[in-house]
Amino acid sequence: MRFAVLIKGKLRGMGHEGACEVLATKSVELETHRPVYSHCAVIEAPSDLPDGDYEVEFSGEVAITRLQEGCWQVGSVMPRTYAEAATFFANQARRLAAARRSQEGQRAMIGPRKSREES
Repeated sequence: MRFAVLIKGKLRGMGHEGACEVLATKSVELETHRPVYSHCAVIEAPSDLPDGDYEVEFSGEVAITRLQEGCWQVGSVMPRTYAEAATFFANQARRLAAARRSQEGQRAMIGPRKSREES
């Protein structure tokens, strides 16, 4: 079962550290009854933070996120074990490969671009 939870967290990065609130996706492993967090979004944080990369720690987990033009990007929770890391990076690689195939397919449908001289 997956559900969203609101959790207190701590942001660190860009020479700053501060408290925050995080909305995270939580599921519970059936075998171990251990909670597992997959994604998080910072929803409350100090307003004076500069844009850049941050780590957010919550409920014993660490996620990497980014503040860009005042908006927080959804962060991925970092894996704890080698097996989790292998799965995490394999999933990331699959997503990137699918995105590349999609872009290449779109380019193929559009066809080659004409130079200004040919127009």
